Amino acid sequence: MNPAIVVLAYNRPAPLQRLLDSIARGLYPPGSQVPLVLSIDSGGNPEVLRIARRFQWPHGEKNIVVAQAHLGLVEHFHRAGDLTSEFGSVVLLEDDVVVSPAFYQYASGALAFYADDDRIAGVSLYALWFNGYNHLPFVPLLDVSDIFFLQIPYTQGQAFTSGQWARYLAWRAANDPKPARGDPLHPLLFQFGPEEWFPERVKFLGTTARYFVYPRESLSTGFGDPGTHFAHGSRWFQVPVQAFKMQHRFIPLDESPAVYDTFFEILPDRLRRLAPSLPEAGFDVDLYASKPPGALRQDLVLSSRRSRAPLGSWGRVMWPQEANVAQEVPGDDIALSPRADLRWSRWEELRLQKALHDYFTRGRGLPRRFRLFSGMVDLWSKIGSPGR
Repeated sequence: MNPAIVVLAYNRPAPLQRLLDSIARGLYPPGSQVPLVLSIDSGGNPEVLRIARRFQWPHGEKNIVVAQAHLGLVEHFHRAGDLTSEFGSVVLLEDDVVVSPAFYQYASGALAFYADDDRIAGVSLYALWFNGYNHLPFVPLLDVSDIFFLQIPYTQGQAFTSGQWARYLAWRAANDPKPARGDPLHPLLFQFGPEEWFPERVKFLGTTARYFVYPRESLSTGFGDPGTHFAHGSRWFQVPVQAFKMQHRFIPLDESPAVYDTFFEILPDRLRRLAPSLPEAGFDVDLYASKPPGALRQDLVLSSRRSRAPLGSWGRVMWPQEANVAQEVPGDDIALSPRADLRWSRWEELRLQKALHDYFTRGRGLPRRFRLFSGMVDLWSKIGSPGR
């Protein structure tokens, strides 16, 4: 499988050049033809088109597609996805990303391996390291593979086949794609603006039991350049990039213990494989304690919330959180509880925030003196350092 590389650009010449330079350093199958499509939205910086025209592509046909009218992020994304009908599969890259030389081997290998499993909706190039709802670290369980599964798409490089894209379009045509109250989704997804494709893609995954394949070692990294999403640059999306490994081990979805839902929580049946003492009857997992009551569908919940009548409890020392249940770490930080006995007070929310912060910082918060010093440095940087 030789997917086309599709680059989305609009108004950022320097980031586009940076991305194209990283694509030029990529390693591609000898003698194969790899199509490259540079898709440019209308109304942006004219230097973007000049950079696209200057870029030399020796690995196959290069096409430059310029929109006749301004599309915006959502329509531009969907037009790029529609290119799967022409090329069979695509690797989609936005212009604030840089890719590893190994990105194409990983993407094409993953697409080929999961092509016949319609539960797979796409492939991410980015090793997502944080929970996007609370910005706490997200650490998937380790297994024998180089991948894990998550019911979240992501923007820092993704790939999908024509079949995967067609299933999304069919769902979109038959359903209201916008997240709404009552959907089993995080409330933050109801607050996104119209220039976001991300929330409805999450809804598609969550309501159809589909997943994205993620690498454990990232094949892309994000620069968070100023643009539609950010008024100022952000280093939040920077991750180590695997530039040397050219072979990746994939395993079927059914064999993986590292399968996570739209809330970044491990699936109950996967956790029970590791912790047979958990009940065979259904239960929800809410270790980040971010699921609202309406998203809890089972009578039992494994949660970081306090319970008035816990049926079992564990500590929270090992990483990731679910490892404490699998290894039966003693303590009372995680409880298996009847849903009706969970605590939902404002005080409980504050306690949870502190408890999770302490866990993810390993109990090492910044000293007060350093917090004060750091605040002074930030202030000096804004008004001009006295030493200048």
